[in-house]
Amino acid sequence: MDFLPNSIQELEPRLARFCLNIEKFGIQKSGENFASKLMLVGVSGGIDSTALLIIATLLARKSGGRVFCAHIDHGLREESGKDRFFVEELCHQMNVPFKALNADVAGYAAKHTMGLEEAGRIIRYNFFKKCLKKFNADFLLLAHHVGDLSEDMVMRLIRGTGWPALAGMDAYDPARKLLRPLLSTKKEELEDFLRSIGCPWREDESNTSDAYMRNRVRNRIMPLLNEENPSLGAGLIRLKEQAELDDDYWSEQIETALQKAEQVKNGGLFIPCSILNNYHSALRLRIYKHILDNLGPGHALFDSILLLDQAFLGRKSGSTFQFPGNKIAVINKTGLLFKVN
Repeated sequence: MDFLPNSIQELEPRLARFCLNIEKFGIQKSGENFASKLMLVGVSGGIDSTALLIIATLLARKSGGRVFCAHIDHGLREESGKDRFFVEELCHQMNVPFKALNADVAGYAAKHTMGLEEAGRIIRYNFFKKCLKKFNADFLLLAHHVGDLSEDMVMRLIRGTGWPALAGMDAYDPARKLLRPLLSTKKEELEDFLRSIGCPWREDESNTSDAYMRNRVRNRIMPLLNEENPSLGAGLIRLKEQAELDDDYWSEQIETALQKAEQVKNGGLFIPCSILNNYHSALRLRIYKHILDNLGPGHALFDSILLLDQAFLGRKSGSTFQFPGNKIAVINKTGLLFKVN
């Protein structure tokens, strides 16, 4: 693959602008010039991640950063070894350090009684975490694009996810150092980029199988939705932006409210009625969820949180509500106590 460009300047103007717009989006979401940092890129060898690896490398050369590559062989396809060889050769050509993992996803799934998709996700992110540490990287770059965001939002809708999480995956997750710089980019644009520079990619035939929920959404549902509204992707991006604004607002309100809460023994938290009575139920529900989430593992369902608020409004003193992870909320005459039992 000696034909690969060595710098942004070697690209034709429209492709250079394409790369710079991706950089602009990543900077906007992360708040940092990520291309000047150490970046770990997760690469499968498909269109999306292959394009991201090349784009990130070109941006790093422009801005003084460095790119590393992480590849996982899930052991689910006979040709997966060829994927690894392709990615390793691509990294060799671009002088990008390469780290691979041969995983037994099927074995892990059977051992832990879970689906292949969930097992693969756990293995991937555990490996990425190790690689971040190994390379001392500042960012983990993943190649999710507009199509992936759309699918994620539809899948969350199917599963009954509420607002604002319904708006799909985040472009930036600082806790995991995770940045998705392609989240406003269409897959067709990434394919055009690779074709324009003459770079091949690997096709994963399992993507055509309807054995997995994501594939069923991608292959059956999304074509129908896009047929009804060809601008669906742009509309969902706007929805995502609105959700981010809402989330920022509510986060500020929650932070202000919790400044008036009282810490109790064993990491619990007490909120007086005199405070909660002043808030709309929309804020109270978010306060409850925030506190419960921060108490440790275990996902509190909206229906359970709503019942808690109804009991609070009904002044059902002495009531105790159980939540996953041995977390409880106790209503008394003066307020609400949250703790791990």
